[in-house]
Amino acid sequence: MGAAGPVFYLLLALSVYTLYLLFYASFLFRREGQVDEALLDRLWDLAQLAPLLGLLGTTLGMIRAFMALSGEPNGALLAKGVAEALVNTGMGLLVAVVAYGGRTFLSGRR
Repeated sequence: MGAAGPVFYLLLALSVYTLYLLFYASFLFRREGQVDEALLDRLWDLAQLAPLLGLLGTTLGMIRAFMALSGEPNGALLAKGVAEALVNTGMGLLVAVVAYGGRTFLSGRR
């Protein structure tokens, strides 16, 4: 799965979905002059879910790092686990910030 771990790919899919929703909301606003409340709620849900998934990825990465310490000390495995934790934390926060910021911006345009 690489240094990012399995949760990263779920977060990547959520980031693409979040961008799709933002572009779709922008299209609706230009065409109809308003944004559907259900779409804003979905962005809010993504803003709540993404940090939790990032935290899950962080936890799995740290488990991997500590498991690397439990056997034969291996700096490369330790670094890989810590990198997985940090990448997932950053990706979860990035998705949340974009979803929350987009929702806040679009809520003001209703």
